[in-house]
Amino acid sequence: MSGIAQLFDNDSPLGRAVTKAGTYIAVNLLFIIGSLGIVTIGASLSAMYYTLMKYQRGGKEINPFRLFVKGFCENFIKATAVWVGVLCLISVLLLEMFWCSQAAGVMHLFLYGLGTVLLTAAVTAVYTFPGIAAFDAPVGRQLLNSLFFAGKSPVTVLPVVGAWLLPFYITYSFMEWMPLWAFLWCCFGFAAAANVQAHFLLRLYAPYLAAAGGAEADKTESRQSLAGAQRTQRQILKDMKRLGM
Repeated sequence: MSGIAQLFDNDSPLGRAVTKAGTYIAVNLLFIIGSLGIVTIGASLSAMYYTLMKYQRGGKEINPFRLFVKGFCENFIKATAVWVGVLCLISVLLLEMFWCSQAAGVMHLFLYGLGTVLLTAAVTAVYTFPGIAAFDAPVGRQLLNSLFFAGKSPVTVLPVVGAWLLPFYITYSFMEWMPLWAFLWCCFGFAAAANVQAHFLLRLYAPYLAAAGGAEADKTESRQSLAGAQRTQRQILKDMKRLGM
């Protein structure tokens, strides 16, 4: 019996794996529930990143419900504003692209420009919600930070964007397996994609979280102090100028 007890102990390899899987499943379900209002998807996204970043940085067992609710409430206004703005912008761009594709002559040339704007908006959105979870800054500054982090490490853009794009592409390409995809997405798909993103983004965020000073630098640990948030943004602005951005 002692051997079986040790096998399922929380500190055993199996116990840690079960705990980790349970955490991802819980975060995934919380994200789905938080997104049911549609307009709350942005806040739910930022709360999911908030929880997963805390889990990755802490490396220990967490209370996903408590952290998710905390991240949801703290970032609700900013994340919702960004989400609604992104939805409106992408809707307008897609409508304009449709009109241009139906028009004749020179109007087709506008498709390339609109496509570039759409791609930029999508990449910015992908970086913005994790940024809202990690840094305490106004919405405008969060958007600039997103462009900065994407430009600072272009190599990281591929895994960060691909973490969402690839699973969605596979799901869309094999619609005959939709029951399986629906099961996987409902169990852990969203949390798994966000966790991959968090892994790469935390490497980019690390110097700037440290610039805010101590534990307060990390919003996944506690809300940044005003002074800490200001130090973080000054450091980002300094690096923006250094990179000519």
